[in-house]
Amino acid sequence: MALEQGHSLTVYVRNPDKVPAEIKDNPKVTVIKGPLDDESGLEKAVTSGPTVFVSFAGPTFGSKGTPVTDAMKKLFPLLSANHYERALVLGTCSYPAPEDKGGLKWKASVALIKIIGGTAYQEFNGLGTFVASSDASQLKWTLFRVPFLGNGPAKPVTATYTGSGSDGMFLSRKSIAAWVLQEMSPDSEWVGKTPVLSN
Repeated sequence: MALEQGHSLTVYVRNPDKVPAEIKDNPKVTVIKGPLDDESGLEKAVTSGPTVFVSFAGPTFGSKGTPVTDAMKKLFPLLSANHYERALVLGTCSYPAPEDKGGLKWKASVALIKIIGGTAYQEFNGLGTFVASSDASQLKWTLFRVPFLGNGPAKPVTATYTGSGSDGMFLSRKSIAAWVLQEMSPDSEWVGKTPVLSN
């Protein structure tokens, strides 16, 4: 979607072989290989020309600790120092926003993550706490929290808070991409906020 809209991309990935050839071979795409704890790799990606940062990173199955949160703590100062216009970071409702009203379905989903998700709860709770405590005047961030994800087509997205009555439990990955592309403006209404998205 981003390439279709004329954007250039720098993609920081653990395994470039998983990037589809039509993306990897596109002249508007720069692929940088590296783990999240590689500070020189992260700095290389940040300083390669982009002005908007988007993170879809999350814990992998069996991962330990909080590598995504730790990486964001290194990245946010770099993004500010390099005058990024925007930062959009994927999170979940493991981080409860002050505006949330909650609800049984959200309590159940978070409880499930605590039981079967390994360190995923600690990861996303810590990530949300860090991003939401960052100074939005220095870096115009949004923590977009996602529910259960699917592989369906892009559909309209509702951005809200839990307990609002329009807070759904499902979201397609293509819908996330479409929403993020719409929200890259530094004038977005969601700057400095932590909405939960759903279809």
